[in-house]
Amino acid sequence: MVTGTEDETGQIRLADETAIRLEPGRYAVWYHLSDVLENPGYLQVTPSQNGSPQLAYGLYARTASPMVTAGGTNFLLVQAGEATVFQLNYNSDVANRSGVASVMVWKLAEFG
Repeated sequence: MVTGTEDETGQIRLADETAIRLEPGRYAVWYHLSDVLENPGYLQVTPSQNGSPQLAYGLYARTASPMVTAGGTNFLLVQAGEATVFQLNYNSDVANRSGVASVMVWKLAEFG
């Protein structure tokens, strides 16, 4: 991953090449993936928070022909009581030709 727009507050930042560190708070996370699968097969993307998979918010796509684009978009709210590492884990049973992925994270305002 790379940073498109840096969070000047430091609340949202890359932990490494595959993870986003979120400081305590509430966040809205959107993600999209599009991938060309070389052969009939599936792809799956599972978000995780501190290593705990969030299966209900995953993406799953299956193709019946070779060289077909598979993908999807999903959204979830993350409640981080402490600093949290957010990741998207990719899995597929076939090789991919090319693809694109994007992640957008917004910190939500705290009222009260």
